Amino acid sequence: MGKSKKKIREQNAIREAVQANTQRLETCNDAYTSGAFHYLRFLVHLLAAAQFCYGIYYYLFKLDWPEGLHEEEELKTRWGGKFKYLTFLDVIVQAFYHIIALLNDLFGNNVVTVAPKSLLRQLRDYVFATFAFPIAHNVCISFWVIYLYDRELIFPAALDEIFPSWLNHVVHTNVALLAIMDMFTCFRHYPSRLAGVTGNVAFMILYVIWVNIVRYFSGQWVYPLLEILPIPLRAVMFAGLVGLSVICYFLGEFINNIVWAPEFKLLQRKQVKEN
Repeated sequence: MGKSKKKIREQNAIREAVQANTQRLETCNDAYTSGAFHYLRFLVHLLAAAQFCYGIYYYLFKLDWPEGLHEEEELKTRWGGKFKYLTFLDVIVQAFYHIIALLNDLFGNNVVTVAPKSLLRQLRDYVFATFAFPIAHNVCISFWVIYLYDRELIFPAALDEIFPSWLNHVVHTNVALLAIMDMFTCFRHYPSRLAGVTGNVAFMILYVIWVNIVRYFSGQWVYPLLEILPIPLRAVMFAGLVGLSVICYFLGEFINNIVWAPEFKLLQRKQVKEN
């Protein structure tokens, strides 16, 4: 009889713990999916999507190279177009991500759950973790470090006449800032490290190959810094570019785990209780 009562008390305690955990999770979801937090997330995605889409438009159709370039110099300048710059490719990635996130805000859901079933939300989480966050910070860190050391190696002063300051910050600063804001407003599950790191490294290696293709056909490196580096250091720079992107991937995963630690703990308890 004593053992039976003890077992009943244990079952009741487990049931109460499950109910308490479920209630905390529901409270968390109510705060996260409605009210001010909901509108803040939507506003971040809306403004970011609008900003980066306009930046792409301005970059493509409003930026004109100075007239009077010789035919050979024009070939070097224009081969590959603006698509030869990692900065421009990154802005496209950011616009794509924030449009997906905006669509998920409108037609999907942002519920804190063990595994999102929506393909839209899975795509949102993968694109952010694998491309949007690490590439944005790769671009921001590498650009401003080289710029502060010697801007002529990455963004010559002559470009100030055709490249407005606000656009410079949109493509080199805001990409990282908005990625951080998104990290704090969107709960997400990072993909497996195999899937995430593989996608990230593949993107950067393809870009390095693309840079060398541009060099082969135009006779000019994309960035002035590459012109002055000997082959061994150039290889080190390419490897460093890929390595920095991987570091930024793990940095994003680390920050995500810290920011959303309470929610992950609630989900882990729910899984344990259900099993």
